[in-house]
Amino acid sequence: MELLVQRLRCVAHFVHRLNRMLGCGLGADQLEDVVQQVHAALWPRLRDYSGAAALESWVYGFCRNCLRATTRHERRRFHFRSLDVEGEEGRECVAELPHPTESLFRAEGIDALRAALDALAPEERLVVELRHLEDWSFEAIAAHLALPASTVKDRCYRALLKMRARLRSHDVHAG
Repeated sequence: MELLVQRLRCVAHFVHRLNRMLGCGLGADQLEDVVQQVHAALWPRLRDYSGAAALESWVYGFCRNCLRATTRHERRRFHFRSLDVEGEEGRECVAELPHPTESLFRAEGIDALRAALDALAPEERLVVELRHLEDWSFEAIAAHLALPASTVKDRCYRALLKMRARLRSHDVHAG
């Protein structure tokens, strides 16, 4: 057990190195959270380790995946702080947000995103918010809204398609 704990010290090194390599820019507290997330994900899965590759190689994948998930979450949080408008209705997002330096996060991109969100029907906006801002599962949203999960998925995907089309239209007119 001591040898295993010693070998798993590589997790902190991997997380910090990946953060620098990928340009994620997470702070020390956030990186420590990622290290803990990796350990929490890793320990229950140790039985799955086959030994076909070095333990550190297997652990590296966990580090990469947890860092990516945290980075996606932080990008969403950054985005919603920049879109702080009156009430809950203005706090929506699309499925995958680009890096903050990309055009969507420039002033004109934020205005276009607000317009795309404002164009959605209230029931679509609510589903998008719960799914992509609050990270609810489709099943949890369905239970909350007393709807079939298939209806919730359909609303969410349709809303995202509408937003993407509107944002593409904005890019064509802006470009």
